[in-house]
Amino acid sequence: MFQYFLFRILSIIPILLVASFVIFALLRLSGTDPITQYLIHSNLPQTQELVESLRHEFGLDKPILQQYLMWLQQASRLDFGTSFITGRSVSNDFMYFLPNTFLLVGLSFLIILCVSIPLGILSSKYKDKIPDLIIRFFCFIGVCIPNFWLAFVLIIIFAIYLDWLPALGLDSPQSFILPCLSISLMSSCINTRLIRTNMLEIRKERHIVYAKLRALDSKKITLKHIFYNASLPIVTAFGMHIGELIGGALLIENIFAIPGIGLYSLQGIANHDYPIIQCFVVVLCLAFVVCNLLVDMLLIILDPRLRSEVMKSKQISDN
Repeated sequence: MFQYFLFRILSIIPILLVASFVIFALLRLSGTDPITQYLIHSNLPQTQELVESLRHEFGLDKPILQQYLMWLQQASRLDFGTSFITGRSVSNDFMYFLPNTFLLVGLSFLIILCVSIPLGILSSKYKDKIPDLIIRFFCFIGVCIPNFWLAFVLIIIFAIYLDWLPALGLDSPQSFILPCLSISLMSSCINTRLIRTNMLEIRKERHIVYAKLRALDSKKITLKHIFYNASLPIVTAFGMHIGELIGGALLIENIFAIPGIGLYSLQGIANHDYPIIQCFVVVLCLAFVVCNLLVDMLLIILDPRLRSEVMKSKQISDN
């Protein structure tokens, strides 16, 4: 088992290498020119001599492979270079903005858990009845609403008309309410429907029918037998949503002016700031890979069938 987990951890390295090289090459082959943006922000004339000088200073006049190897050598030391526009260290800026994004994503994930699990269980328990119909209608509407559109609606209602909650910045803990609701609604509705569907499928299994015939407590049947068995694919979905929330923070932080890596990276994209974009892609890719790894580990711990398959595959490889 330890060898399996070690192999999965080591497999993160080639994935990050491939992802980083692809985005590195695409940025430099896209035809965008960060030097132009730098000159505009610095109010400098766009002369040929100055452009060539800056291109040499930023290392953009070298072959792509050589640029990538130089960047990879720095990135291996967690040094993602210097921003073309601000001149500050990208790694230091990311470490400064990262806690705000992690807090936003963590609170949003907590909302998803607290909303989707009870609603999914309730919807499956009262199948085709009034509670189920209300929850399904709510989920249908929630899945159809883009998070950026919902963000503007929440700002208009709760920040402008009612003046209950702040709309911009992080001046107080209340500043997280609207962004977290905006980013978590769609995922909450998707997971609610997934939990409902899985629990309804498990209810048809023979061991559930046998448990009902034994007159076991209905709450015990629902939570211990139905929900536990239905939770395995749900764990996978929850793990995927963590990466999606980090990606969704790109727009939500920009709308609510939250100083996180989403807003910081979006400004880098607008300015064609290569070091910022490359760092953001690596962080986003790492988040997806690590979340998938943690989900696989958790599934192996929860499901003895997966543990036996892993042990059998190990025995076959040893032989």
